[in-house]
Amino acid sequence: MVMSAVLLAPSWATMINGIMTVSSAWEKLRTDPALKFIVLSLAFYGLATFEGPMMSIRSVNVVSHFTDWTIGHVHSGALGWNAMITYGTFYLMVLRLMGRELHSVRHAPR
Repeated sequence: MVMSAVLLAPSWATMINGIMTVSSAWEKLRTDPALKFIVLSLAFYGLATFEGPMMSIRSVNVVSHFTDWTIGHVHSGALGWNAMITYGTFYLMVLRLMGRELHSVRHAPR
């Protein structure tokens, strides 16, 4: 159990750092699609880095070892974290480089 906490602490510190970085822009979360991708990627990262240390516990590993959960855990971490952060970055940067605005940004009512 101690090993799980050792594995969990650095990963969740990184996730909390990401959430704290985005926390100053929570009001933009309703309107900014790129920020939605970034927050979703942080959620996938947090869940994947939670499952990994939990699966290192012997009693959990005995149950999950020969199942698709192990494979799904790796793919949700890779696709959820890496793909969502990449989509969010491209969604914002490509249009900025072209000098255009995001068309799907909803403006808050006044």
